[in-house]
Order: sequence, then structure tokens, then C-alpha cells
Amino acid sequence: MIKELFKIKPYKKGKQPLINKNIKFNTNENPYHPDIKLIKNIIKEIKFLGNNLKFYPEDSSELIKFQISKYYNIEKNKIFIGNGSDDVLANIFLTFFKSKKILYLMDITYSFYESFIKLYKINYKIIKLNKNFSTNLKFIKNNKNNIIINNPNAPTGKLIKYIKLKIISKKNKSLIVVDETYIDFNNLSLIKYLNGIKNIIINQTFSKSRALAGVRVGFAFSNSYKLIKRMNISKNCLNSYPVNTLSQISIKNVFINNNYFKKVRKKIINNKNYLIKKLKSLNFITIKSYTNFIFTTNKKININKLIKFLNNKNIFIRKFEIPKIENYLRITIGKRLDSILMIKLIDKFIIKKF
Repeated sequence: MIKELFKIKPYKKGKQPLINKNIKFNTNENPYHPDIKLIKNIIKEIKFLGNNLKFYPEDSSELIKFQISKYYNIEKNKIFIGNGSDDVLANIFLTFFKSKKILYLMDITYSFYESFIKLYKINYKIIKLNKNFSTNLKFIKNNKNNIIINNPNAPTGKLIKYIKLKIISKKNKSLIVVDETYIDFNNLSLIKYLNGIKNIIINQTFSKSRALAGVRVGFAFSNSYKLIKRMNISKNCLNSYPVNTLSQISIKNVFINNNYFKKVRKKIINNKNYLIKKLKSLNFITIKSYTNFIFTTNKKININKLIKFLNNKNIFIRKFEIPKIENYLRITIGKRLDSILMIKLIDKFIIKKF
């Protein structure tokens, strides 16, 4: 078992440089700070509830469930809370995919899925994306095995519209997991269209659009009480208290100023459109993105040399050593001034042919 464990390739995170002057376009974090009102409310509650830190946190995260239930208009017992969306996904893989059924996933998708598959020894098969990176929906429609769909897809940024997913779920009798980590950047979540459908689990997070990656809270939703109950059983066999008190306090206050959330989202979308336009002028081809990042390539330059050049200038972007996408860059949408600086440096790189 120990030898097998060392053979597993852990999920490879984007570089986390610690120097403040670095500009990070490589981990899909929100470039803007959380709402100041949220921060002030968190501080107030910590002062009031600080004495409670000597106790274990509330084990079922009822504070968070209440807020999510109210915001999304769904029942509390249809919600599962985890220590970030990766923790929620780990629970899903362990609870449902370690079975006789084969798990199907795309050949280009969130790379953490492969780590879970190897760790839990899950039987799986790959669905190849089409040449334009769209999903092979014909294959999925009549499939009798479990499926996980990253929607929008990371790293391509492409989206399957909720109507198509709804049709697929009705024709598919097995479990479909829809990972909606980036869904807030397009407002096309499947959540509100799931009435009567009980074979789907949706995974979301507060890390990206809500600028709370450091808080580590994710959640899953299903119309099936049974599926959520099974996830809670698995959770309690692993860690009865996955979400700490400070995180629960933070998420309790997260929906107090939705106007700020919308304002930041609009900024990110505008910055994305700006970046795509500027990159196009430098002969980059960018896939239409429904996320807070873009997936782009330029066949006239050496992508690896460009990354090295930008790293030396304290700017970090990301690429994946995966067939079909090894010459693409995934660039997180940052603040406008940071994007302007990066574009100037890319232009300099192209002109001087480093």
C-alpha cells in the first residue's frame, strides 16, 4: 500500500510565491478584497464569540446551511458543507464513485479528479472532448455509469448550458456530479432547474467569486436527501468537524451585501474582455470563457519561454503538460493595471523574440 501511495501523483497547485510584489495570474483567486462590511461583521462576531473558540465548531455547519438555503431557496437538508470544494469533491468520490460502476470524466478537466481516482482506486474511463474543446454530449446522454462534469470546464472555460444538462440527467439513470466552481461568473447555475431531478449533485465554492479562498468553505446540493445523508455519513467517518468556527462565522455574513459581489463580478468580466482584446492584437487565440480566467494560445511564440520570461518579472501564469493543451496558457483575470503590465511585457517578449 505504501509503495502504491508513492506512485500517486498529488494534485499540482499553481505556484504560491510569497513575495508581495508578485502578480498572480495562476491560481484563479479573486483579485479584489472581500466586502469591507463582511470583514467588519466577522470581526464583531469574533469579539462576541471569541470565548467559543475553546469548543469544537458546530459539526453540521447549520449557520452556513441556513444562509445558503435562504439565498438559493433550497431546503437545508439538501445541502452538504465541506472544508472548501476540494473537500466536498473528495467526499463525493469516496462515497459514490468507489463502486462497481465506471466513472466517466473528460480528458481535459480539473486535474484534482485524477488524484482522487488514484487514491481511492476508482474504475474510470475518459471521454475525449471535441476538437473545439466542447463536450461530447451524445456519449453522455445514454451512459449508464457515473459522470463528473466540470462546468464551466477548467482549464478551457467552456460551458454546457443548463438546459442540455437537464435533458442529459433525465436520460441518465446513474449519478451525475456537476462541479460548478466558476458558475458565479456567468450566472447559469443548474441549481434552480433541478426540480424533480434526483440523480445530480452540484458542487460550488465561496473561494472564487466571493473572494474567500482563505476561509475554505464549499458546498454541495442535491434534490435527493438520501445522497446528502450518505455524504454526511462519510464525512463523520473521516472528520466530524471539517469547517472551523471562524469560517462558519465568515460565511454566515457572506450574503449581506450582494451589490458588492455583483460589482466585483462585473469588474472581473470587463477586465476579462479587455485582456482578450489586447491578447488578440498580439495574435493570441482565446477560447470563449465563462469563468474568471481565460485559456489562450499563440502558435508563433514559445509558450515555455514566455512563462519563464514573465516569472522573472514576478508575474505568474499557468500551463498544463497535458496532450492537446500543452501550448495553451491559463491566465486568471486580475486587476486592470496588473493586466496592462502583463500585456506590455508580453509585447516586449514578442518584439525582442526572447
